[in-house]
Amino acid sequence: MTGPRPSGAPPAQLVQLGDAAQRVAGVLAARSRGDAEGAAALLQTFPDEGALAGGAMLLADLVLGVHASETGRSKAECVQDLAVQIEHATGAARP
Repeated sequence: MTGPRPSGAPPAQLVQLGDAAQRVAGVLAARSRGDAEGAAALLQTFPDEGALAGGAMLLADLVLGVHASETGRSKAECVQDLAVQIEHATGAARP
């Protein structure tokens, strides 16, 4: 258990998760502009795969929420569409 924190301050773990999500977004931004070195450098800032995975999951959840809100569809419907897009992009069949 961690020590006391200022009233209203988020737990350190949540702050770290938010930071990881920001860095995942940075990796994606670097890749989209063709900056492979920048993306690789940002990936090296993660202390372990768990931090990268947690950041990626938070970012994906937030992006799906924004997309669902913008389209008026449920998150579940958006996830289904995404699964189809992944299947088409990779040639991998869904389980």
